[in-house]
Amino acid sequence: MTAFRSFQRAEPIGDDAIARFSDRVPAAAAQMWRTHGAGFVGDHGFFRFVDPARAAQMLDGVFGLPDGATVLFTTALGDLVVHVNGLYLVIKPRWGAIDLIQDKSFEQLVDAVQDSALLESVWEWEPYPGAAERDGVPGFEQCFGFVPLLALGGRATADSLQLSGLYEHLDVIARMAGQPQVRRVLELGPVSA
Repeated sequence: MTAFRSFQRAEPIGDDAIARFSDRVPAAAAQMWRTHGAGFVGDHGFFRFVDPARAAQMLDGVFGLPDGATVLFTTALGDLVVHVNGLYLVIKPRWGAIDLIQDKSFEQLVDAVQDSALLESVWEWEPYPGAAERDGVPGFEQCFGFVPLLALGGRATADSLQLSGLYEHLDVIARMAGQPQVRRVLELGPVSA
C-alpha cells in the first residue's frame, strides 16, 4: 500500500472531488485522497498533496493543461506535479519548463517525492531551504516566488524569494513569462529512503 512516511494534514478532500477525479488517476492516488486528505508531505514543507478540484478551479485559464490532467502535488516553489494518461508532468513555471516522468507507477512517484537524494537533481529545490530558514515554511496555498521572475532577469537565490499566494503567483508567471515548454525526461533511478 502506498503511504507517506511523514504527512501533516491541512484539510480533507471532499467526496465530490474524489468522485470527479478518481477515474483520471491511479487507484492509489484516489485512496490517498480518501485516507490522507490534502497536506504537507515530508518534514521540510516542500511538497504538498493537493485537492484536485481546488487545483483545477484555481488553474483554470492559467496553464494549458492537457484534457484529463489532474494536479496531485504542488511545491513551495510553485511547481505542479500533474498526472495525465499514465504520464507525470512536473511543471516548473519558474524555469518555464515541463519535465516528464514516464513509465513510473504512482507508488514510485510517491517514493521519489519522499527521497531526499532527489530533492535537487529531480525537484530543483534550491534555494528553498535558505528561504524557509529565513521566513519559515510557506502556508499550504502559498509558495516562494522569485522577484523579479527568473524569466524577467531575476536571480535564483534565496534573497530573491518572497512569499506569495501559490495560485496568484502561477497566474503572474503565465501572464508575464508565458506557458512552460517541455524540457526533458527525468530519470528517477533507484529511489532511496
